[in-house]
Amino acid sequence: MQGMMQPLSRMLLAALLAWPLVAAAQATVQFLSGTMHVQRADGTVRLLSEKSELKVGDLVTTERDSYAQVKFTDGGQVTLRPESQVKLDEYSFSEKEPQKDGFALALLKGGLRAVTGLVGKRGNKDAYQMRTATATVGIRGTDFVLIVIPQGGQGGLAAGTYVNVAQGAVGFVAGGAELLVGAGQTGFSQSSGLPARLIPQPPNLPQVPNVSQSGTGGSAGTTTIGGGGKVETCLE
Repeated sequence: MQGMMQPLSRMLLAALLAWPLVAAAQATVQFLSGTMHVQRADGTVRLLSEKSELKVGDLVTTERDSYAQVKFTDGGQVTLRPESQVKLDEYSFSEKEPQKDGFALALLKGGLRAVTGLVGKRGNKDAYQMRTATATVGIRGTDFVLIVIPQGGQGGLAAGTYVNVAQGAVGFVAGGAELLVGAGQTGFSQSSGLPARLIPQPPNLPQVPNVSQSGTGGSAGTTTIGGGGKVETCLE
């Protein structure tokens, strides 16, 4: 009996040691104005709130008039516009193992603003990818807005993927070619089979505020988003 207990004890100890790694979230909802829900990898659906945790396999959707900001464990942030949907396909970050870094987020509809963290900046720039139906965005360390316009166009904009860079640069890959889009530039991808191209920034291109910059010194502040409504924030 004692001989059987020793292997069992070792198994229990190993499970307890591994539990924090399994239970740890890849990202946390930092800010939410409105309604956002998630469909888990097992098919279950639940509403999210501030401090909710997100993991690989999650399909996240913001409803009408809803903004949300998600912070990843590598320090990166993603702010979602209303009526947007993203899926976290891959995320791997360990402070001591940069060779294992990985980030892949699919923007299925709507738009987002991304401020990149450490993934993609520690020796392997290809570790970071943001995907749409027509293009893939890689980073050089940056702050950018990514917008998907559905088939048929919307708001006077042609269907496709738009990327507008605020800081740094992105590699915009479509049609087997990479287009470098730098700060102040806008790239457009009409089809996955055609190379992306630089265009003048459309005046009606939706933008996404960086809500984490509202306020100073870590105290609550306000920022104007969407149709001029004010949102109270209490972020880092």
